Amino acid sequence: MRGFVTKIWPIILFLGIWEAATHVFGIPAYILPAPDRVITRIVESGGVLSGHTWISVIEIMAGFIAAALGGFLLGVAIVYSRRVEQAVEPFLVVSQVIPKVALAPLFIIWFGHGLQPKIIIAATIAFFPVLVNTVLGLKAADPEIIELMNSIAASKRQIFWRVRLPNSLPYILPSLKVAALLSVVGAMVGEFVGSDKGLGYLMILGDVNLDTDLLFAALVLVTLVGLVIYGAIGLVEQRVAHRYGTGDGRLIVAV
Repeated sequence: MRGFVTKIWPIILFLGIWEAATHVFGIPAYILPAPDRVITRIVESGGVLSGHTWISVIEIMAGFIAAALGGFLLGVAIVYSRRVEQAVEPFLVVSQVIPKVALAPLFIIWFGHGLQPKIIIAATIAFFPVLVNTVLGLKAADPEIIELMNSIAASKRQIFWRVRLPNSLPYILPSLKVAALLSVVGAMVGEFVGSDKGLGYLMILGDVNLDTDLLFAALVLVTLVGLVIYGAIGLVEQRVAHRYGTGDGRLIVAV
């Protein structure tokens, strides 16, 4: 509870300053609505907002899961196969040089205006941190421990599950937190480019119609979605850090 209060009080203070500023300086609601107006709009439009929120949640979670699995599996393949590393390295470099926002219209053209292009965009933006940290974590295992496992005739599978994977978890989990936030960004980019559903669509709708209350309501909800995913991964990370360390080079053999 103390930790929760420590993290939440700056947000409460910020909201209080925001609320006071809108009244003291007489800021028009169409420019910056007060927090109470935004909350009221969320309550009054709960039915509409909930439907669009679920669409965005599906896009974000599907993109995040695809990025996490794809980044992890490709990272494992790179660590265990020099040929795979040589084959995919040029494509990885190119994929990071190309602006992802520039790819969004192409995905919309290729896959339509449904969920699929948003999921692909979210996964494309989010997978690279998982890939990099997976490779770093798997390669961070102590060579002496690997040599010890080889000396007792341990198979590559046993070395992976008992040494490399546990050692890589403190590296992978922080990257999942980053990937979760990037998945939110990716899903919103996809909805901005072309969509008739989702919180990003509502933001565009609010902007076009000068309905700033709706725009901020959608923005608050997508922020909450990102924070929930981030917090859930953070809880898992704390449990892993308690058992396996924090990725500072500590070496672990799982038992």
